[in-house]
Amino acid sequence: MNPTAQSIQTLIYQHKFREADHLIEQSLEKNPTSTDSLYLKGVSQYFQGKISLAIESLKLTLRNDPRHTDAAICLSVLLNDIGRYQEAKQVFEQANHSVSPFLTNQESEIDLKFAVKHLEIADLYFRYRRYDEAIEEYSKAAILNPTHLETRIRRAKALAKKGYVSRAIQELQQIKLENPRDSTAMLQLGLLQFSNGNILDAELEWESALAVDPENKEARSYLKMASSARIKEK
Repeated sequence: MNPTAQSIQTLIYQHKFREADHLIEQSLEKNPTSTDSLYLKGVSQYFQGKISLAIESLKLTLRNDPRHTDAAICLSVLLNDIGRYQEAKQVFEQANHSVSPFLTNQESEIDLKFAVKHLEIADLYFRYRRYDEAIEEYSKAAILNPTHLETRIRRAKALAKKGYVSRAIQELQQIKLENPRDSTAMLQLGLLQFSNGNILDAELEWESALAVDPENKEARSYLKMASSARIKEK
Protein backbone atom coordinates (compact mmCIF):
# COMPACT_ATOMS: atom_id res chain seq x y z
CA MET A 1 0.00 0.00 0.00
CA ASN A 2 1.48 3.38 -1.03
CA PRO A 3 2.03 6.27 1.43
CA THR A 4 -1.17 8.06 0.33
CA ALA A 5 -3.21 4.92 0.90
CA GLN A 6 -1.65 4.49 4.32
CA SER A 7 -2.55 8.10 5.17
CA ILE A 8 -6.14 7.47 4.08
CA GLN A 9 -6.32 4.34 6.20
CA THR A 10 -5.08 6.27 9.23
CA LEU A 11 -7.70 8.99 8.68
CA ILE A 12 -10.43 6.35 8.45
CA TYR A 13 -9.40 4.71 11.71
CA GLN A 14 -9.36 8.19 13.31
CA HIS A 15 -12.92 8.70 11.97
CA LYS A 16 -11.80 11.70 9.91
CA PHE A 17 -14.03 10.56 7.06
CA ARG A 18 -14.34 13.86 5.21
CA GLU A 19 -10.57 14.14 4.80
CA ALA A 20 -10.21 10.47 3.94
CA ASP A 21 -13.00 10.55 1.35
CA HIS A 22 -11.50 13.65 -0.26
CA LEU A 23 -8.15 11.90 -0.72
CA ILE A 24 -9.87 8.78 -2.03
CA GLU A 25 -11.83 10.74 -4.65
CA GLN A 26 -8.66 12.55 -5.71
CA SER A 27 -6.92 9.21 -6.18
CA LEU A 28 -9.84 7.76 -8.15
CA GLU A 29 -9.93 10.81 -10.44
CA LYS A 30 -6.34 10.01 -11.40
CA ASN A 31 -6.92 6.27 -11.64
CA PRO A 32 -10.59 5.14 -11.59
CA THR A 33 -9.59 1.45 -11.40
CA SER A 34 -7.14 1.78 -8.49
CA THR A 35 -7.98 -1.24 -6.37
CA ASP A 36 -6.39 0.19 -3.22
CA SER A 37 -8.51 3.34 -3.55
CA LEU A 38 -11.69 1.36 -4.24
CA TYR A 39 -10.94 -0.87 -1.28
CA LEU A 40 -10.39 2.11 1.03
CA LYS A 41 -13.57 3.69 -0.26
CA GLY A 42 -15.41 0.56 0.82
CA VAL A 43 -13.70 0.58 4.22
CA SER A 44 -14.61 4.23 4.76
CA GLN A 45 -18.22 3.58 3.78
CA TYR A 46 -18.33 0.59 6.12
CA PHE A 47 -17.06 2.66 9.06
CA GLN A 48 -19.70 5.29 8.30
CA GLY A 49 -22.49 2.72 8.30
CA LYS A 50 -23.08 2.93 4.56
CA ILE A 51 -23.31 -0.82 4.23
CA SER A 52 -24.82 -1.14 0.74
CA LEU A 53 -22.31 1.30 -0.74
CA ALA A 54 -19.44 -0.46 1.06
CA ILE A 55 -20.49 -3.80 -0.40
CA GLU A 56 -20.58 -2.38 -3.91
CA SER A 57 -17.16 -0.75 -3.54
CA LEU A 58 -15.58 -3.93 -2.22
CA LYS A 59 -17.20 -6.04 -4.94
CA LEU A 60 -15.87 -3.61 -7.55
CA THR A 61 -12.41 -3.93 -6.01
CA LEU A 62 -12.57 -7.71 -6.39
CA ARG A 63 -13.86 -7.49 -9.96
CA ASN A 64 -10.78 -5.42 -10.82
CA ASP A 65 -8.46 -7.62 -8.78
CA PRO A 66 -9.81 -11.03 -7.64
CA ARG A 67 -6.59 -11.50 -5.63
CA HIS A 68 -7.13 -8.44 -3.40
CA THR A 69 -7.18 -10.41 -0.16
CA ASP A 70 -7.85 -7.42 2.10
CA ALA A 71 -10.99 -6.56 0.11
CA ALA A 72 -12.12 -10.19 0.18
CA ILE A 73 -11.62 -10.45 3.92
CA CYS A 74 -13.36 -7.13 4.60
CA LEU A 75 -16.31 -8.04 2.37
CA SER A 76 -16.59 -11.47 3.97
CA VAL A 77 -16.70 -9.93 7.46
CA LEU A 78 -19.26 -7.34 6.38
CA LEU A 79 -21.55 -9.94 4.82
CA ASN A 80 -21.27 -12.09 7.91
CA ASP A 81 -22.18 -9.10 10.07
CA ILE A 82 -25.47 -8.59 8.22
CA GLY A 83 -26.37 -12.28 8.14
CA ARG A 84 -25.53 -13.10 4.52
CA TYR A 85 -23.47 -16.10 5.59
CA GLN A 86 -23.57 -18.15 2.39
CA GLU A 87 -22.55 -15.19 0.25
CA ALA A 88 -19.75 -14.41 2.69
CA LYS A 89 -18.51 -17.96 2.40
CA GLN A 90 -18.59 -17.80 -1.42
CA VAL A 91 -16.65 -14.53 -1.51
CA PHE A 92 -14.06 -15.99 0.81
CA GLU A 93 -13.68 -19.25 -1.11
CA GLN A 94 -13.47 -17.50 -4.49
CA ALA A 95 -10.75 -15.22 -3.20
CA ASN A 96 -8.92 -18.18 -1.71
CA HIS A 97 -9.09 -19.99 -5.06
CA SER A 98 -7.92 -16.90 -6.95
CA VAL A 99 -4.94 -16.38 -4.68
CA SER A 100 -3.64 -19.94 -4.43
CA PRO A 101 -2.07 -20.25 -7.93
CA PHE A 102 -0.13 -17.03 -7.39
CA LEU A 103 1.31 -17.54 -3.94
CA THR A 104 4.92 -16.42 -3.57
CA ASN A 105 7.02 -15.67 -0.53
CA GLN A 106 3.92 -14.08 1.01
CA GLU A 107 2.23 -17.48 1.13
CA SER A 108 2.42 -17.89 4.89
CA GLU A 109 1.00 -14.45 5.59
CA ILE A 110 -1.89 -14.98 3.19
CA ASP A 111 -2.58 -18.45 4.58
CA LEU A 112 -2.81 -16.99 8.07
CA LYS A 113 -5.29 -14.34 6.92
CA PHE A 114 -7.52 -16.94 5.36
CA ALA A 115 -7.17 -19.21 8.38
CA VAL A 116 -8.49 -16.41 10.60
CA LYS A 117 -11.51 -15.95 8.33
CA HIS A 118 -12.28 -19.68 8.21
CA LEU A 119 -12.06 -19.71 12.01
CA GLU A 120 -14.49 -16.80 12.33
CA ILE A 121 -16.97 -18.43 9.97
CA ALA A 122 -16.61 -21.74 11.83
CA ASP A 123 -17.33 -20.03 15.16
CA LEU A 124 -20.41 -18.47 13.64
CA TYR A 125 -21.69 -21.83 12.43
CA PHE A 126 -20.94 -23.35 15.84
CA ARG A 127 -22.87 -20.60 17.60
CA TYR A 128 -25.95 -21.45 15.56
CA ARG A 129 -25.45 -25.20 16.08
CA ARG A 130 -24.63 -25.87 12.44
CA TYR A 131 -21.95 -28.33 13.40
CA ASP A 132 -21.31 -29.93 9.99
CA GLU A 133 -20.40 -26.58 8.48
CA ALA A 134 -18.43 -25.61 11.57
CA ILE A 135 -16.34 -28.79 11.37
CA GLU A 136 -15.65 -28.12 7.69
CA GLU A 137 -14.51 -24.54 8.34
CA TYR A 138 -12.40 -25.49 11.36
CA SER A 139 -10.70 -28.12 9.18
CA LYS A 140 -9.87 -25.53 6.51
CA ALA A 141 -8.44 -23.20 9.14
CA ALA A 142 -6.37 -26.03 10.64
CA ILE A 143 -4.89 -26.91 7.24
CA LEU A 144 -3.87 -23.30 6.61
CA ASN A 145 -2.51 -22.79 10.12
CA PRO A 146 -1.73 -26.20 11.65
CA THR A 147 0.20 -24.71 14.59
CA HIS A 148 -2.89 -22.96 15.98
CA LEU A 149 -4.00 -25.49 18.58
CA GLU A 150 -7.17 -23.62 19.50
CA THR A 151 -8.58 -24.25 16.01
CA ARG A 152 -8.19 -28.00 16.42
CA ILE A 153 -9.61 -27.90 19.94
CA ARG A 154 -12.67 -26.03 18.70
CA ARG A 155 -13.04 -28.60 15.94
CA ALA A 156 -13.00 -31.33 18.59
CA LYS A 157 -15.78 -29.50 20.45
CA ALA A 158 -17.83 -29.35 17.25
CA LEU A 159 -17.23 -33.04 16.62
CA ALA A 160 -18.43 -33.85 20.13
CA LYS A 161 -21.53 -31.67 19.70
CA LYS A 162 -22.30 -33.49 16.46
CA GLY A 163 -22.08 -36.78 18.33
CA TYR A 164 -18.68 -37.88 17.01
CA VAL A 165 -17.28 -38.28 20.53
CA SER A 166 -14.65 -40.88 19.60
CA ARG A 167 -13.30 -38.64 16.84
CA ALA A 168 -13.24 -35.69 19.23
CA ILE A 169 -11.28 -37.70 21.80
CA GLN A 170 -8.83 -38.89 19.12
CA GLU A 171 -8.30 -35.30 17.98
CA LEU A 172 -7.52 -34.10 21.49
CA GLN A 173 -5.27 -37.07 22.24
CA GLN A 174 -3.32 -36.34 19.07
CA ILE A 175 -2.87 -32.71 20.14
CA LYS A 176 -1.61 -33.93 23.53
CA LEU A 177 0.85 -36.25 21.81
CA GLU A 178 2.18 -33.45 19.62
CA ASN A 179 2.28 -30.88 22.43
CA PRO A 180 3.03 -32.70 25.71
CA ARG A 181 3.84 -29.45 27.54
CA ASP A 182 0.58 -27.73 26.65
CA SER A 183 -2.32 -28.30 29.05
CA THR A 184 -5.09 -26.89 26.84
CA ALA A 185 -6.04 -30.17 25.19
CA MET A 186 -5.84 -31.97 28.54
CA LEU A 187 -8.40 -29.60 30.04
CA GLN A 188 -10.78 -30.05 27.14
CA LEU A 189 -10.30 -33.80 27.04
CA GLY A 190 -11.12 -33.93 30.74
CA LEU A 191 -14.33 -31.96 30.18
CA LEU A 192 -15.31 -34.29 27.37
CA GLN A 193 -14.69 -37.36 29.52
CA PHE A 194 -16.59 -35.80 32.43
CA SER A 195 -19.61 -34.94 30.28
CA ASN A 196 -19.74 -38.59 29.24
CA GLY A 197 -19.71 -39.79 32.85
CA ASN A 198 -16.08 -40.90 32.87
CA ILE A 199 -15.08 -39.10 36.06
CA LEU A 200 -11.88 -41.09 36.66
CA ASP A 201 -10.61 -40.45 33.12
CA ALA A 202 -11.49 -36.77 33.50
CA GLU A 203 -9.53 -36.54 36.75
CA LEU A 204 -6.50 -38.15 35.15
CA GLU A 205 -6.54 -35.51 32.39
CA TRP A 206 -6.83 -32.63 34.83
CA GLU A 207 -4.11 -34.05 37.04
CA SER A 208 -1.90 -34.28 33.95
CA ALA A 209 -2.69 -30.62 33.23
CA LEU A 210 -1.60 -29.70 36.75
CA ALA A 211 1.60 -31.70 36.36
CA VAL A 212 2.41 -29.60 33.30
CA ASP A 213 1.16 -26.34 34.81
CA PRO A 214 0.94 -26.45 38.63
CA GLU A 215 -0.66 -22.98 38.71
CA ASN A 216 -3.49 -23.93 36.38
CA LYS A 217 -6.61 -22.66 38.17
CA GLU A 218 -8.98 -24.29 35.69
CA ALA A 219 -7.55 -27.73 36.32
CA ARG A 220 -7.88 -27.26 40.10
CA SER A 221 -11.46 -26.06 39.72
CA TYR A 222 -12.36 -29.01 37.51
CA LEU A 223 -10.83 -31.47 39.98
CA LYS A 224 -12.99 -29.99 42.75
CA MET A 225 -16.00 -30.41 40.47
CA ALA A 226 -15.07 -34.06 39.90
CA SER A 227 -14.65 -34.59 43.64
CA SER A 228 -18.12 -33.17 44.28
CA ALA A 229 -19.55 -35.43 41.60
CA ARG A 230 -17.96 -38.45 43.30
CA ILE A 231 -19.57 -37.53 46.63
CA LYS A 232 -22.99 -37.27 44.97
CA GLU A 233 -22.52 -40.72 43.43
CA LYS A 234 -22.06 -42.33 46.86
